Amino acid sequence: MLAFHVGLYTLSIVGVLLVMFGLIYNSEASKRTILSAEITKKIERKTILDKILDKLIFIRKSEEKIDIMLSVLDIQNKTPRSITKMRIFWGLLGILVGILLRNIMAMPLIAAVAFNIPMYLMNRNMQKRRMVYNDQILEALQIFVTDYTTTKSVQKTLENTCAKIKRPLRTEFERLARRLHSGIPVNECFLDLAKRTQNQWITFFAQVMMMYYRNGGDFVPHLTGIVRTMSSEKLIEEQNNTELAGLKTMNMVLVALFPVAFIVSVLFSPDTVRVFTETGAGRMIIFFSIAGCLFSLFLGQKIAEY
Repeated sequence: MLAFHVGLYTLSIVGVLLVMFGLIYNSEASKRTILSAEITKKIERKTILDKILDKLIFIRKSEEKIDIMLSVLDIQNKTPRSITKMRIFWGLLGILVGILLRNIMAMPLIAAVAFNIPMYLMNRNMQKRRMVYNDQILEALQIFVTDYTTTKSVQKTLENTCAKIKRPLRTEFERLARRLHSGIPVNECFLDLAKRTQNQWITFFAQVMMMYYRNGGDFVPHLTGIVRTMSSEKLIEEQNNTELAGLKTMNMVLVALFPVAFIVSVLFSPDTVRVFTETGAGRMIIFFSIAGCLFSLFLGQKIAEY
């Protein structure tokens, strides 16, 4: 019965939070339309929460990173602010879990873990996207160099390369070709490519092409050197990924171990809840378990950056 009541209370609280989150999100999404003789502009109506978040420096810095992540992942239906509100929602949910567990000491840790879950998932997805770029850029540069020796036109070579490579890199090269063709400054086009991909080899490619447009000359030897370096480092990268695969798996197990073990123990032995919520030893177990989860999330982020 205790487990049933805990589950019922949790579901009720989550439902209320979902409704609140929906209202906040709809308020953010609503826009004021101003008509003029020449143009119609949509101005986003800021809520009180938005105004508060705008004044927090660490929120602004984190949203700058989120903006880059959204660009890399090509997510267009979300904004950095919507991700921030999602993180706040999860943080509040973590606080409520701490209240249900009657553990004030563990509450900040639970909230911190919950608050960072969306960023952790985005970091993992961004790392996967970077690995895809690593696989595709080698082939793309080889095609680019070979085709340029025939066409002697960067624009034409870009178009031919786009037709021969796969997505998601094809999408970024098509965007680059369109921007160059529309007359946008060259440096802005290639810097945008480097920002949207966050890949070191694509950044090198962008730098070489900016130098070519600025100074002229033959960029083929530079790109050929990048291709050779990539080929040698790709073998080392594959070896490192193999060695880190076990560590990543262990990290995921550590993150999931405590919540899974706690839920299983509650389902099979409801009286266990009292041990964790009403005794000092139980509260300490929860505290150190949550601390371990937080450390594992931090370790996983560092592994992804590696």
